[in-house]
Amino acid sequence: MSESTQLAYDTELEALRSELMRQKVENEKLEKINAALMYRIEEGGFDHHSYRAFEHAVQLSEKVNEKTEALQVVLQKLEKSNAEIARAHQETNQLKQRLNDAIESINQAMVLLDSKGAVIYFNRHFGTVWDNLTITPKIGDNYYDITQHAKHLGVIRRVLPPDSEGRVIYQLSNSRWYQLSIRRTQEGGNVILFNDITEVKLDESNRYEQVIKEKNKLLQSLIDNVDVGILLINKDGGVAFWNNTFLTQSNVSKYTLFDCKNIYTLQMHADWSGLKLDQGGATTQIINENLVVDRRITMLPDGNTLCTFTNVTSQHKYAETLKQNESWIRMITDNVPALIAYIGTDKHFLYTNKGYRDWYGLGEEPLYGVAMEQSHLKQVYPRLIHYVERVNRGEIVSFQSEEMNAQGETGFLQKVYLPHFNDKNEIEGHFVLATDVSEQVRSKQQLQAAKDQLESNVEKRTRELNHANIALQEAMNSKSKFLAAISHDLMQPLSAAILFNESLRDQVQASASPIVSALDNSLSDLNSLIRTLIETSKLDAGVVQPDKQRENALPLLAQLAEEFSHISQDYQVNFRYKFQDAIVFTDLSLLSRILRNLLSNAMKYGANGKVLFVARTVGNDLRISIFDQGVGISSDDQTVIFKEFSRLENDFNYSYSLGLGLYIVDKMSRLLEHNISVSSAQGVGSCFTLSVPLASVQDIEHEPAFNGTPQDGLPESLLDKQIWHIDNDTNMRIAMQTLFENWGVEVVTFSGFAQCMAVTDNCFDDCDLLIVDYHLDDGENGLEIAKHIKQTLPSMPIMLCTANHSKVLANELEGTSIQLLHKPINSAKLKQALKSAFS
Repeated sequence: MSESTQLAYDTELEALRSELMRQKVENEKLEKINAALMYRIEEGGFDHHSYRAFEHAVQLSEKVNEKTEALQVVLQKLEKSNAEIARAHQETNQLKQRLNDAIESINQAMVLLDSKGAVIYFNRHFGTVWDNLTITPKIGDNYYDITQHAKHLGVIRRVLPPDSEGRVIYQLSNSRWYQLSIRRTQEGGNVILFNDITEVKLDESNRYEQVIKEKNKLLQSLIDNVDVGILLINKDGGVAFWNNTFLTQSNVSKYTLFDCKNIYTLQMHADWSGLKLDQGGATTQIINENLVVDRRITMLPDGNTLCTFTNVTSQHKYAETLKQNESWIRMITDNVPALIAYIGTDKHFLYTNKGYRDWYGLGEEPLYGVAMEQSHLKQVYPRLIHYVERVNRGEIVSFQSEEMNAQGETGFLQKVYLPHFNDKNEIEGHFVLATDVSEQVRSKQQLQAAKDQLESNVEKRTRELNHANIALQEAMNSKSKFLAAISHDLMQPLSAAILFNESLRDQVQASASPIVSALDNSLSDLNSLIRTLIETSKLDAGVVQPDKQRENALPLLAQLAEEFSHISQDYQVNFRYKFQDAIVFTDLSLLSRILRNLLSNAMKYGANGKVLFVARTVGNDLRISIFDQGVGISSDDQTVIFKEFSRLENDFNYSYSLGLGLYIVDKMSRLLEHNISVSSAQGVGSCFTLSVPLASVQDIEHEPAFNGTPQDGLPESLLDKQIWHIDNDTNMRIAMQTLFENWGVEVVTFSGFAQCMAVTDNCFDDCDLLIVDYHLDDGENGLEIAKHIKQTLPSMPIMLCTANHSKVLANELEGTSIQLLHKPINSAKLKQALKSAFS
């Protein structure tokens, strides 16, 4: 039974005993009253008061009986409780005894502390921990005072820091080791277990000592077997330590070392080899013909002296052999007709032969250790350093050097630098082998002078030819520049003429419609001719450079197919096409122009027949072929069709053609490195095939789809819009204004941005769309104007109108909302652009 249960039983028992005493006192009072009443009745006779008193006594007697019965019940409960308490006491005592037996049965010392560190309980093993150590713990002592006192007395000799689990280790003065495990109790105290680990520590110490002995043995074995003699002399001059190599070198036995009191008596021993044990003299000591040592005497911080003797006998013999070999080598090299030297990687001379010294007039002056830049080569050293660096990288260098000889004359040496590699394949220096070639050089110079005169004459004639070629090239460039300038300047009036004609078409009567249509065709032909001239001039001037990338060819092919599906109706051509999806490596812009030219030719020369536009993969190429059922091309004409201004004689009269279409196709395909071929038969038709490098393919067939003629009218929502137009060309402004007014759209035109700002008071609130020309007067640039307006009005629709077809401009507009319109502009393109701007 626990202490809390025991305490509850004791409290209840005490309460029952108090109640019993109170009932006994009350009963005694009632008995006395009852006796007094009976006496009065018996002595005084019966009267009214006596009867009442008796009646009251009877009632009291009944109450006494009731109380007595209640008291009996309480006494029974009390007896039952006493029995339970006795049983609980017995169980508690049994549990305490068992706990004590369990605690005493463990082989570990245990102590129980309260929250303040006072000893509540400990087992017998805890007392034995401190046996014979002048410490006698008692119940109630403070444990921490005990340990502090033990540390002060030296009973606890050593305390190791807690491990990862918080366990502390004590070493006591009786050489016992205990590991302490500490656990917290619910009341805030601690239970501390002392685990005797003395045997573990002794085993650990023995193992450590054994390891040390083994290591000492291995170290001694290692020292005894090194090829270095070792002697340790203590501060008093006595022999403290040696190894076997030293015994061999000193020619004495270990017993001699034991018998000698100090190193002075040791060196006087008859068998002593003669090793010097002082710091004076050379480090290399020859003991005998079979033993040469490198001697090192070192004073240690503790006052001892360490002597080491390294056997360098083989190195010494090798050095002597080298000296002898050097003597032989010098004798040989001094008698060969060549200049020989050896220079280390630090650029210092290590050897020169007699021929070398004689040529430079050095006599017998030694050069060993002299730097090149401070020697006889200091004047030419800046020219030689490049070759020295190369040979130090492992190259064999051969060159001719102009230097001053012993007579003070300019001579010429043919030099060879040979790298010298050691056993580790590292460069230690280089050999210099030189030959006097002064006579050969002078003869060569004379021949060179005659050759130079001849070359001068040839060069003179060559310059005359070059002048003629330059003049021809300038003429070609002038032609190209002239064509480019004229073509560009023609774009402005041509654009205006096209717009004027389209405005006129909306206003003229039906009788004048053929004239307007003829004018429209003429303007279209003129536009085609100018575009062709521009492309030709750019190709000839080398301005067009391809920008080849990985591209999907299908969108371009589908666009061309859709476009020429409409054009084919004008030529009454049965147009069909079939493509395979492909990723190609090309410039889509140049590829588009090539295919447009080929398709245009097919439409013209295949009129009233069939034209087939096909793209299929063959090997690593996408082969794009255009077949027509035209007049065909003879085998002789097939060799000239790609030449400039080449026009074939046939029944078709296209007077506007300059014969540049296939020339442009050929030029552009060469730029793209795409092979183009033609096969044709007169009266049957022609087939032009362009091979484009292929990346990946997925077969998808496309059938022609014709959606009818696009709607010519503008949506009513556009009729309420106000359009501003900036262009420096008057005719272009008038043509644009006339065309828009015919459509019912309000347009305001300006000659430049400054005029626009002045008229509108720097406010664009009334403008719904801006059309601005690219090239304006006074260096104004339409693109800069568009970007400036976009910064303040990002949602404003803006169209940039230009005759500049360069990809650079298109790339600059990429990622912006600015539309690009190329001149010349027709009404269809303009309507489409307007719809796109407000969609």
